[in-house]
Amino acid sequence: MKPFNIDERSLPPLFDVGAVWTILWQRWLTVLASTVVVLLLTLAYLAVAKPSYTATASVMIDPRDPRATNLNNVLPGIGSDSAAIASQVFVIESRDLLMKVFESENIENDPEFAGGGLLSRIGLASHPTKDSIFKSFQRAVTVERAGLTYVIDVSFASRYSDKAARIANAIVDRYKAGLSGERETANSDVNSLLASRIGNLQKNVSDAEQEVGDFKVSHQILDASAGGTLQSQIDKLTDQLIGARSDADQAKDKYAQAVAAGTSPAGLAKLSEVLSSEATVKLRENYNQRAADLANYEAMYQPRHPIIKRLRSELDRMQGLMAVEAQRITRELKAKSDLATQNVAALQKKLDDLRQRLESSDAAQVQLRQLEAKTKAARTVLDDFLKRAEETSQMQGLQLQEARVISAAAPPVQPTWPKPLLLLPVSAVLGLIIGCGLALVRGPKHQPEQDPTSPIRRSLLDVEPHKDPLPEIAKPEPAPVNLGEYRLPGVAGAGAYLSIRAMRRRFFQAGNEAFSRDVLQLMRHIISHLTEHPKPYVLLVSSLHTPLAARLAGAMVGLGLQQAEQNVLVVEFGDQPGMAAPARSGNGVFISGASGLRTVVYNRSTTQGAESPVRLSLDDILADAGAFDFVLLMGSSIIDGNWDPALFAEADLMLFALSPGEETGEIANMLRQRLDADQIRRSATLTIAPEHIDVRVSQVVRPIRSADNGGQGDRISARG
Repeated sequence: MKPFNIDERSLPPLFDVGAVWTILWQRWLTVLASTVVVLLLTLAYLAVAKPSYTATASVMIDPRDPRATNLNNVLPGIGSDSAAIASQVFVIESRDLLMKVFESENIENDPEFAGGGLLSRIGLASHPTKDSIFKSFQRAVTVERAGLTYVIDVSFASRYSDKAARIANAIVDRYKAGLSGERETANSDVNSLLASRIGNLQKNVSDAEQEVGDFKVSHQILDASAGGTLQSQIDKLTDQLIGARSDADQAKDKYAQAVAAGTSPAGLAKLSEVLSSEATVKLRENYNQRAADLANYEAMYQPRHPIIKRLRSELDRMQGLMAVEAQRITRELKAKSDLATQNVAALQKKLDDLRQRLESSDAAQVQLRQLEAKTKAARTVLDDFLKRAEETSQMQGLQLQEARVISAAAPPVQPTWPKPLLLLPVSAVLGLIIGCGLALVRGPKHQPEQDPTSPIRRSLLDVEPHKDPLPEIAKPEPAPVNLGEYRLPGVAGAGAYLSIRAMRRRFFQAGNEAFSRDVLQLMRHIISHLTEHPKPYVLLVSSLHTPLAARLAGAMVGLGLQQAEQNVLVVEFGDQPGMAAPARSGNGVFISGASGLRTVVYNRSTTQGAESPVRLSLDDILADAGAFDFVLLMGSSIIDGNWDPALFAEADLMLFALSPGEETGEIANMLRQRLDADQIRRSATLTIAPEHIDVRVSQVVRPIRSADNGGQGDRISARG
């Protein structure tokens, strides 16, 4: 069977408050004595306990990093994140820091921590070691972070207030000194490391530069400052070649003009335009002077005059000189033209050689660039190391502390322990609790004996102990269990269909939780009267006079079981007389439109003839209901002719729905006439009082129930 889930709020209390109060009232002396004893013990402790003083110093971790210069710190600040601040708590509590304070304050010889207690004083225990003394000192230290702030509280507990303040301040001072020492140590370590690496870096730079120089020399790669590289030389030589070619062309043009001018005086005049010469100018001046004189004398004298002959002879001589000068000039121009041509050829050859060398030196240039990059990187690293070494050497003493004391520890006035105002109320409450526990353990006074005999018989036995015992009182006849009275919603003037729908609507409607709890309480009573066996369990719902009450009770039980997460099958029977076995074809499980429960209908068929029909048995029904937890048989009235004891009497529990006017004693007598004792023990009654409502108005209806408590029902009424 599935676990039956019941709302714990509907269960009865685990213990009776009235009974507990009765026990405590009867055992008030025990409670009072326990309270007094605990108070006396507390007072004795307060009298002998030595006071303990706690002094607290507050340190603020400033996340800001003050800078006196733009230089980067070797060891940066603690940081502003929560983990970094919380880590400082563990730093202050560390063994190394506390051990330094332990040694500086000479705690090892302090009687407060090195006393060893009463056993060591009387010689039953050895003198405490340094480690045990340090552990006692460490337990007196408390370091806490103040919430999520940057403040850390350092506390120390001692029997002396001035000692507590002194040691708390000593711990804070040691912590600040440790922070400063860390930064100074970091600067020193970095300086030493940089100094050791700078020498190697300088050697690396020197070797790299020497390798670059050797490579240039071996591959004849000139530096720009020493005449340029091959490419720069090629560029310069190309410019020279262009100029040389221009000069050669000019020299050739002048030589051609000189050849074309000839050796005549007119040609010499053209040569003077090509190449200026003082001799040419003087020859032309003398020739012109002689020619003018000859012309003047020819006008005055005859052609055979000696002066004319002399002048003509001088003109001829001058023409010879001019021809010689013209030939000289021509030869000079030819020499210059040949020299320019040779210069162009030489420059072209040199340029071709340089270009060939440039093509063969590409691989060398790649290697050279790699060597130069390596040299540059080594020089950059060296410069960084030199700069950082200079910075760290100047940072000594410039780094400010990020931890500062915002509240130094002062000797406390009041001891932190013991606190009488706290211990006395707590001890009183504790003594009261212990006393109540002892009283409940002892139980009530004059507890009655567990005797099944009646009070009258017990009193008779006490008065006359020597007489023969009274004859055994006859056992009362069995009676069905009374499950109480339930007021369910119903529709006035309508049948069971609308009433069940109204009840279902109220069952799951918000605001009717009390109704659901009471129904679940009913399910609990039903489950408690069942005998454990494999599922399914069979419940019969019937009535004596009112069929509507049985239909409402069956719907209420089915909905309650469904709410308790149980699989429920409702079995109804047809209206035809008899209980013949149904034709299984056509009988299927469907969802009832009124209750929403899975339902199956078994038809009652009559036979025409002498043969009697095959009777329907509970096994036939259970064969179709093997997958369900509960089978709810909607049986006919017990006084009806369709009541089949062979079928209905096999149910695990028979529920008979009564109307409010039916008497319980009359119903019990009627059941005794129709049922045997075992069947009566498996039967129960519940009273259904329909509460008529208007379908157009929604009202909350809560049940009126009578809970069965060992045969005595306390009537509980509630309306909504």
